[in-house]
Amino acid sequence: MQTETWYALATLAAIALGPIIAVLITRVLDSSRERRRRRMDVFRNLMQTRGVRLDPVHVAALNVVEIEFYEDQKVRQAFQIYIQHLNSPMPAVEEHSRFFDQRSDLLLNLLSEMGTSVGLNFDKRDLERLGYVPQAWDNDQSMQRRNMELLGQLLSGQRAIPIAQFTGDKSPYPEPPRIEPPKVSGQ
Repeated sequence: MQTETWYALATLAAIALGPIIAVLITRVLDSSRERRRRRMDVFRNLMQTRGVRLDPVHVAALNVVEIEFYEDQKVRQAFQIYIQHLNSPMPAVEEHSRFFDQRSDLLLNLLSEMGTSVGLNFDKRDLERLGYVPQAWDNDQSMQRRNMELLGQLLSGQRAIPIAQFTGDKSPYPEPPRIEPPKVSGQ
């Protein structure tokens, strides 16, 4: 009778606890998948925009690295070094080349650490060499930044709109038509 009671209790426990344990295991697996998906999204966004670092997607992805990779000390350390460099003051003009090369190296180091963390191993030089950004995008962004600076100066009163008067023979354009004032009858 003792054995039968034991089997009955084990069966009852399996019936009652089996679905609960299955749900808990499913939740743990779903949570793990969701965490990996979020980390891959951050990594993917930084990889996609590694050549266009002023892109809002790039900046947004950088701002969640600490959250999504909180448990990975190597990624967090690479991130902190990169962010410190981004926030450092711009050096003298003759140091710009070295400064921006160092900035690129630090980003590539961060991407390499993040890749390793998500299970993808990349050579740091390949990360730089195999990214593609059309030159026209850089030109467009530079022009937009310059136009925004000029507009800001204009609106704040720091810059005036240059106006030149062309009259007579000096103008490359024909003279504007002369408009006679309307004649009022009864005068």
